[in-house]
Amino acid sequence: MALIIAVIADCLFGEPYLVFHIVHYIGAVVNFLDKRLKHTIINGMLTYGLTCFIFLFGTFLLMHTGSFLTAVFHVFILKSCFAISSLYVHVRRCRQDNTTALRNAVSMIVSRDTTNLSKGELYSAAVETLAENYVDSVLSPIFFYLIFGIYGVVIYRVTNTMDAMIGYRNEKYEKFGKFAARADDVLNYIPARLSVLFFFVFSPASVAKSVLKFGGIKINGTKPMASMSGLLKINLKKNGVYDLNPQYRQPEKKDLDRAMLYYILIVAMTCIIGAVCIWMIQDFSWLNTGETFLFRGLIFQYL
Repeated sequence: MALIIAVIADCLFGEPYLVFHIVHYIGAVVNFLDKRLKHTIINGMLTYGLTCFIFLFGTFLLMHTGSFLTAVFHVFILKSCFAISSLYVHVRRCRQDNTTALRNAVSMIVSRDTTNLSKGELYSAAVETLAENYVDSVLSPIFFYLIFGIYGVVIYRVTNTMDAMIGYRNEKYEKFGKFAARADDVLNYIPARLSVLFFFVFSPASVAKSVLKFGGIKINGTKPMASMSGLLKINLKKNGVYDLNPQYRQPEKKDLDRAMLYYILIVAMTCIIGAVCIWMIQDFSWLNTGETFLFRGLIFQYL
């Protein structure tokens, strides 16, 4: 029930104001520690552990405020931990014919320098972002909610946010952000591979061929990107990093439209399967099930 309500709320209302958004507070904690700690591997681990503890403890307190308030906080935290509509909205802004407007829109959703990218490379960056962030923003949160309940999805969101903030291989964060980056790789390992199955439904042969050939370039990210590349039969390329299916043409605006349509279909499948799995887990008579609204995750059903 909580997952269904959270998904509907996300689709109807989008992202909550920053003051109500868990990612805003995760970012505030990480920024606070980032500015005050020396950038060593140990301090990076300390920052990760302390941030996880703060938000796990905060979630624990909110989950014990009383039945009605607990249910409200449960839905609100869950909704804040994925970004279905936000990802769609940001990528949709890249549906631009004007190259300057397209470059500005793409620069808002990628970290690479868009100054000298061609129109095809800009559309490629938008499609790549949609495919890769389907895992980060939709599939992984639902996966960890299914397995570990609300605490699992909070840990995932802390990890993914820290990776986005400090998980860079540069002089400043190479050591400090290494643990968070590796933790994010570990947590996304299974969901990234599960994501292929959702693309596979629409074009089994081309998706399988693309993933087998190009899916291993990055430990997780190229799994959904290679799937989308094979599904749409387009070349997705980041200079110096990967070149997926170079035998295909570069993407155009119509390909971005197709990618967004598949995103809607795949997200719908993901949410439906997630809701059905939760219902099945709680319907098993030999499990110590709690109140359906407050699903605790597969692992904790006996606790």
